[in-house]
Amino acid sequence: MKENWTDIMKGEWMIEFHAPWCPACKDLQKAWNAFADWSDDLGIKVGEVDVTVNPGLSGRFLVTALPTIYHVKDGVFRQYSGARDKNDFISFVEDKKYRVIDPVPDYKHPNSKQMAVVAVFFKLSMAVRDLHNHLVEDKGIPSWASYGLFAGVTLALGCVLGFFIVIIIDQVFPTGPRKNQQSKKAEKKDTKKDSGTESPTKKNGNNNNAKETKKTK
Repeated sequence: MKENWTDIMKGEWMIEFHAPWCPACKDLQKAWNAFADWSDDLGIKVGEVDVTVNPGLSGRFLVTALPTIYHVKDGVFRQYSGARDKNDFISFVEDKKYRVIDPVPDYKHPNSKQMAVVAVFFKLSMAVRDLHNHLVEDKGIPSWASYGLFAGVTLALGCVLGFFIVIIIDQVFPTGPRKNQQSKKAEKKDTKKDSGTESPTKKNGNNNNAKETKKTK
């Protein structure tokens, strides 16, 4: 479902997010499978997402608790919060009870740009966790050393990023001696312009003085 998740934008769906280590998800699985058997009769599609395999999707849907269930109809997303039994699921769809639930707002819509960014962060966090498990379980590195390594890398990246941000800000909004130099240069340019352009009054005065000198001669 990772590659073709946008298929749920069409038609009516019920989607469950779960994880293998989640006890509540395991308790729900029997009722969910029984509900899925009714999908053809109800005219809907029933799907499920393993968040350990598809962390990006859990990010798009901002899944913070498991299991999480969404109802989707023609691109409108609503989070299901009712009882978790086969008959309750059937009644929810058949009686259109989803109409009383507020849809997910636009800024949280799974297909929005901002949620695509959140999906990237979810993927990154999962990658970091997998790397930590690999270092501890496969390489035998102590947990404290793994955490220390990640902390050091995070600080280093933060320093580098902060350095570049300071450079950019200094280029766009200069301060201190550099700003004074730019101000002086601008003043010099203005002074040159003023000295190179005489006012009409001054020119007339010079012309009158020249005429009076000629008359005197």
